[in-house]
Amino acid sequence: MNFARRVAGRIAREIDTFKLLREREKEFRNDPNYRLELVAQGCLDRGQKDIDDSAILKRIAASYSKAKLAQQNAAPAYQVSNEWIPIYNRNLRGVMEALAKGNLEELAAMYRNFFRDPCSTGLIGLTANMKKHYLSGNISKRDKLLYLYDVLCRYKLWRSLTVDKYCVRSLASTSIGNPYGFELDGVFVSHGSDYLHYYASEINRLAVDEDRTVVVELGGGYGGMAYFLIRDSDKTTYVDFDLPENLALTAYYLLRAFPALNVVLYGETELNSDTLRDNRIVLMPNFEIAKLSGNSADVVFNSYSLAEMSAEAIHEYIKHMTRISKRYFMHVNHTTNSLVKADDFGIERYGFELLYRKPALWNRGRKLVVDEYEFLYSKLTEENSGS
Repeated sequence: MNFARRVAGRIAREIDTFKLLREREKEFRNDPNYRLELVAQGCLDRGQKDIDDSAILKRIAASYSKAKLAQQNAAPAYQVSNEWIPIYNRNLRGVMEALAKGNLEELAAMYRNFFRDPCSTGLIGLTANMKKHYLSGNISKRDKLLYLYDVLCRYKLWRSLTVDKYCVRSLASTSIGNPYGFELDGVFVSHGSDYLHYYASEINRLAVDEDRTVVVELGGGYGGMAYFLIRDSDKTTYVDFDLPENLALTAYYLLRAFPALNVVLYGETELNSDTLRDNRIVLMPNFEIAKLSGNSADVVFNSYSLAEMSAEAIHEYIKHMTRISKRYFMHVNHTTNSLVKADDFGIERYGFELLYRKPALWNRGRKLVVDEYEFLYSKLTEENSGS
């Protein structure tokens, strides 16, 4: 019976893929960026060879060791759980061992190639097996089409949402981590940059009237959104709370991307108002969120990770994220395919009102049905709360 269900599921997925390819072909066949030959070009090796990042890696390994020690006494909500357990067991053992032992040579090899290395599993890229389907140098036409439609859907959505306020060069980022991507209108764009740039620009827009802005992100991935946020605003302090393993990769990317900025890692100083004032980037393990004082952030942001947690963990994070935000709470999460639906997070119970809820269609290029939504909440004042 299990075998029959697996076969039936595989057939259903193939049927959905066939329908998806037919729909997207009609949508994009006249698009000037419809160029299958650019898929393989976008996956070419862009690795940086002659780099001395030993000082950065030493800082990261030292901070990681302190975070792992402190994590042992943290509450269950701050431990690895749910969807992250198999990722840790299957994909992150190598990088965890290198971090724990301070093996800088092994760490450098993984981080310099992190877009293509298991150390970034769950933080970046397509849902497909990239190594098998795209990075081996032998890409099937079916896989090229799936990749191309994903790129074109994202780019089309980005242009519609930004209403021509930015040119495609705004999506250009860095070659750190050996990224793969696609050449759009003559500009190489690493995968996912459209999504990351859009939310960075939205967050910067929300804080446009502030002389100095503190943005807190729960689960910053590899630091991609933070890159655009910091690159495009010199008044922003960025704070990221995440699992120690994820945070180590974020630290590598942002320390490499912004060598001239003040960046503080866990264990290098206490987390307080002085830390926020004196640094542009503050990277802390998830359990440190309880130490951040109330109303210390202008915007709090989360992308997908809340929906990956248990109900208990969601409650714990929502409690702190609403406490530390003095203005806005924005998040993008699943509304059906998760243990707790994004509509049921209960953010309104903490003195926030929903300003909008709209579909987040970033993955429609590879899915027939998308259950992801973008939510923006505003903190109620005493005057408009009815109290």
